[in-house]
Amino acid sequence: MEHAGEHAIAEKIGNAARKIEVMSRPHADPDARHHRDGYPAGDWEPDDLGLPPDCPVQVLGMDGDAMHLVDAIGQLATVTNPNQMGQGYIQRLFGDRQNYLYWAWPRHDKDGQVVGWKADKVREVLYTAAARKGVYNSVERVRGLGAWTDDHGELVLHLGNALWIKGELHETGEVGGYFYPRRPKLPRPSEERVDGDMNPGPQLFEVLQTWNWTRPEVDPFLFMGWIGAGFLGGALPWRPSMFLVGDKAVGKSTLQDVVQTVFGGGLVSTPDTSAAGIYQRIKQDSLPVAVDELEAEADNSKVMAVVKLARLAASGGVMLRGGSDHAGTSFQARSTFLFSAINPPPLPPQDLSRLAVISIGKLDPEKSSKPPLLMDATTVGPRLLRRLADGWPQFHVLYEAYREALKSGGHDGRGQDTYGIFLTCAHLMLGDDWLEDNGYPIENLASWGQLLSASSLPERENARENWRACLEHLLSARVDVWRNGERHNVGGLLEDLEGGSVLDFERVRKQLASVDLWLADNKKTGQGMCLVVPNKASGVASLFRDTPWGGPGDDGVWSTALRQGPPDIVLHDKAINKFKINGVQRRCTLISLKEFDRYCLEN
Repeated sequence: MEHAGEHAIAEKIGNAARKIEVMSRPHADPDARHHRDGYPAGDWEPDDLGLPPDCPVQVLGMDGDAMHLVDAIGQLATVTNPNQMGQGYIQRLFGDRQNYLYWAWPRHDKDGQVVGWKADKVREVLYTAAARKGVYNSVERVRGLGAWTDDHGELVLHLGNALWIKGELHETGEVGGYFYPRRPKLPRPSEERVDGDMNPGPQLFEVLQTWNWTRPEVDPFLFMGWIGAGFLGGALPWRPSMFLVGDKAVGKSTLQDVVQTVFGGGLVSTPDTSAAGIYQRIKQDSLPVAVDELEAEADNSKVMAVVKLARLAASGGVMLRGGSDHAGTSFQARSTFLFSAINPPPLPPQDLSRLAVISIGKLDPEKSSKPPLLMDATTVGPRLLRRLADGWPQFHVLYEAYREALKSGGHDGRGQDTYGIFLTCAHLMLGDDWLEDNGYPIENLASWGQLLSASSLPERENARENWRACLEHLLSARVDVWRNGERHNVGGLLEDLEGGSVLDFERVRKQLASVDLWLADNKKTGQGMCLVVPNKASGVASLFRDTPWGGPGDDGVWSTALRQGPPDIVLHDKAINKFKINGVQRRCTLISLKEFDRYCLEN
């Protein structure tokens, strides 16, 4: 690793040299007595937007009552109310260019001397320019810290005080129709390409292998992939998250420390388990988010709001939330999340399809005496980021190859997206040579379809399709029928009937009718015995109360959910789906019990 050490020293020297920022050149700000661009104070020619020459504050546009501006140091500033544009706020916008205000909008005394500036004129000019600039959607057009792509698919790294595009640094600001505001500085990619011994990927992988993973050949690889996904964030077509599960004292916090070391200031690490706290922190950034101890609670509503945020971030969905002034605001997350817990909250299928669950066990005390260390730790992140940036042109081809391999392993589109991202990012960081030397496939990726087959994944064991989860809830629901001192459920009544117990068809039908359900025979359906579920009924609504398929009063969405099932199981042809139950004619959804039993045996 001699070359790697030399590279690390050079990188540290380079980082020190770059303390002189690319955008921190001071601007001249003479007082109002001096001419600017040949114009005396207050006597200037406006540009097309009506702004004076070299105005330190630039205008992006309007969105309703909100005016979006760029302040004197390149930050995004949004004025939501004209009354906000008082003298103090205007001074904040112009920052270290206060003399410009005296020159552009002077207020004179009786002797013609400049003694102040006119806040109302500043406000007038800025609002005029915003109206001329037009409607501006800051949610879609403003990009914070992290990785993005331009309209041509090129990688753009927003590093806070500069943009990194194709190995070159550029100033922040409007680029290609997007605005990249000035933000706190992030570590930059290595100045040189990172290959061979300079690549810290293999060293990081060896460090990750020291944990007691449930699947030693797979889990550290996936975790490596999450790190890569964290670096690429907003540039990715899909941003999967990861849930790290393990008992106390298994090293979860130490693993989080390793992640923090790799990302440096480029990680949002927070113990705040409120969605509001997280999106107020990340705003327009696409940085990775690490939330430790996201534990299940008696009331999981707060925890699930955070998980929902990660779900929206996967596709870049927009979250709408109200404000204290009754004006709604929009938020678009583009981050990938790392959660950890001893007891994770129960996750619905739509969340399980967007993350990977990996587990670690207790460490062997005879094999581990102290936490593993990364050599040249401060340079690991910049070098990994450079590898990912240089590998970006190959990303999509490699990603599609992994998706195809995962498809052969039984993954649906979401599974292909989620695990395909992790595998592709890990591949780019570790490199073909290392993968081949360590027995990982680099050309024929089909073996990943077997290693990560959908049926073998722990997070898929409890992930049921929506229609099946709805039906199984209904079958387990209890009805007001007692037998042998026990209260029966719907499925139990049907089992008793199929098992030839003392309960006959008519008796079971009558007992199901107590909750507005019914039983149809082959004469009516031609499909054997069927459970008949009314699309609207108070008894059925009571069985689905406080579930995702229930609703107010007699309403609910159980029929919509059930009809997502296979057509040989779920029947709703109008020729056969009308039944009289408890004296009321109802449109119903029918469940073929024979076909459902067969489906359960096969799946």
